[in-house]
Formats: sequence, structure tokens, C-alpha cells
Amino acid sequence: MAHIKKSVLIHAPVEKVYALARDPKRWPTWFDGMGEIEKLTGAGEVGTVAEFSYVMAGMHFPVTTRVLEDQLGPQGARWKGTIEGPLAGEQTWTYTPKGGDTEVAVDLEYTVPGKALGKIADRLIVERTQDRSADQTIENLKKLCEAG
Repeated sequence: MAHIKKSVLIHAPVEKVYALARDPKRWPTWFDGMGEIEKLTGAGEVGTVAEFSYVMAGMHFPVTTRVLEDQLGPQGARWKGTIEGPLAGEQTWTYTPKGGDTEVAVDLEYTVPGKALGKIADRLIVERTQDRSADQTIENLKKLCEAG
């Protein structure tokens, strides 16, 4: 299983960042490689299911995300979901207040199906692609939240 961890400081309050980030209708505006949502049940709360196309290395893959956790409290927020498709796994997002700013951290764990070929593809291509995509995703979220 591959594991990617990224974080960024966003100059906006937790409530604003989390409201934008947990809204599935907004996901395609900041989540790198995510196409428009084709089918959506829910609004980001536990039980929400979103089906969309994910682009990786120029190829489109059908992906489903299911929300497992959605919490906002005085200590910050946490969102967790599964990823179902060619890259299966979980993603956990935490939003921690830092004064008037928000530290956003993403923890992504996934597997690539297949035996030897899957492991080679993961190590040589997929992991690098996913690492760059995670960097771009958190930067997109930062720019969107700080823009207004």
C-alpha cells in the first residue's frame, strides 16, 4: 500500500476552508485530476457518494468516493472517505486552526490492483503522479480559499 502525506497552511479560518473543502460540488474546482461529478448522493456528510472520472497519465478512470467521517468542532475538522476504482484506498483530511489560519493535512493510502505489474507501475509511475497530484490539490485548495 502506498502512502502520501501533505500539508499546507491556508490563510483563512477553519470554518471557511472546511465548508469549501467538504462540498462535493466544489471538489472538481480544486482536486487535481478530478472530472465533473457524474452522480452525487449527499452534500459532503457521512454517507455522501460521488461518482466521477479521474484523469491520470492522460487516461480517464471511473472513481467513486464515499464519505466515512465528517466532523467540525472547536479543535478543527476531520473528513475521511474511501476511494473505489483503479486506485483503491482512503483519504483523510484534517483542518487545524492556527490563529486565524488553517493547517490542512491530507493522508492518502491506496493500492494499485495487480501483482508484479501493479507493483512496478505503482513504484515507477503511479506514486510519482499521485505525489505531484497531491501537491497540486492542496495548492489549489489554498489558492481558492485565500482568493476571497
